[in-house]
Amino acid sequence: MVDRAAQSKSHDICRICRSTNLHEYLDLGRTPLANSYLRAEDLQVPEFKEELKLQVCTDCGLSQLTKVVNPDLMFRNYLYVSSTPKTFRDHCVELAKTSVAMAGCRKGEWVLDIASNDGCLLSKFRDLEMSVVGVDPAENLAAEANQSGIPTLCDYWSTTAAESVLRRFGRPRIITATNVLGHTDDLHEFVRAVDHCLDPAGIFVLECPYVLDFIEKNEFDTAYHEHLSYLAIHPLRMLMEEHGFAVCNVQYFHEIHGGTIRVFVGRSGRHPVDSNVALYLKKEEAFGIQTIEPYEAFRGRVEGTKEKLLSLLGRLQAGGKAMWAYGASAKGNTLTNYFGITKDLIPVVIDDNPKKWGWYTPGSHMRITGIDELVSSRVDYLLLLAWNFQTEIKHRCRMIKYPGDFIVPVPEAKIIR
Repeated sequence: MVDRAAQSKSHDICRICRSTNLHEYLDLGRTPLANSYLRAEDLQVPEFKEELKLQVCTDCGLSQLTKVVNPDLMFRNYLYVSSTPKTFRDHCVELAKTSVAMAGCRKGEWVLDIASNDGCLLSKFRDLEMSVVGVDPAENLAAEANQSGIPTLCDYWSTTAAESVLRRFGRPRIITATNVLGHTDDLHEFVRAVDHCLDPAGIFVLECPYVLDFIEKNEFDTAYHEHLSYLAIHPLRMLMEEHGFAVCNVQYFHEIHGGTIRVFVGRSGRHPVDSNVALYLKKEEAFGIQTIEPYEAFRGRVEGTKEKLLSLLGRLQAGGKAMWAYGASAKGNTLTNYFGITKDLIPVVIDDNPKKWGWYTPGSHMRITGIDELVSSRVDYLLLLAWNFQTEIKHRCRMIKYPGDFIVPVPEAKIIR
């Protein structure tokens, strides 16, 4: 059993503006790590759990967790593979083309991807005849990427890793960081490392879920221990300006992870600043990003969602309906553990990632299998835990002639016939 006290620490200062004016607004209880999947022989062993609670800085608007878990527990062996959903693969194609055009790259110039996972995004840059290199701490994924021809350093991003990139590959013209800035405890060190190796005329492209969607669309289940920070343009601009960078442009993608912002960053004065940056800042001010009220209202909606979904599932179970889930995702594990949903209610969860088949979900202990097993099983309802890919999931289910219905838990529980 892991010593909880030795594997996590409290965080009571804003990691961007360093303020102590933090307001706690959502307590999801003590939950296991969202990607800590179990083998059958581990089901009787007590799981590591930690407080999952959010707080907002009323000085800059950054939301962050109250606890920081040792990253080695979460990232050294990682089963999430970014190339699994076709939706995200297509998104990577567009991201690569847009970034190369915006940076004015010539063929052969270097692109660095931070937290490069299995190399999905870098492979799209390679298709555009760019030179590529990745950095990722997951030993299993870094090995896979190297075997597929994507040079990948197995390490956490830092000024030390940036120096290794410089020494071995030179200065990248583009640095990308998709869904990793929010995973990072020391955001200032992260940006210092970007500054250390980025080409003077280069661009830094980051993507992260948008905190306004998180709040307004009731996306509480995208909170888990890996996601230390929940970001918006206002705090991001403060962070970048402290290190000599400017936010130059913002794009928005509603279909990616429940609402994602793409932020283009360059050295101050080197790139024009698009007018939409000011529009996002104005939108966040109208939302009240540095006030308490929208976050307190969010807490009330989350509690209502929990009550409604558990009531719905209870009625279906009492009526003898067979229920499985789709998407053994981190967000699904947050939802099931906070709501108290276990294998006694939903015994099986389908996932499209073969790496997860035969494993069990943390806390809820649902068995993970592939969609082929659904063909030969009588299932009346599928709870879409990976609701952010519901269009793709419903298409896959139609292809195998699944006759049942779907339950979407977010932003509110409802049945889709």
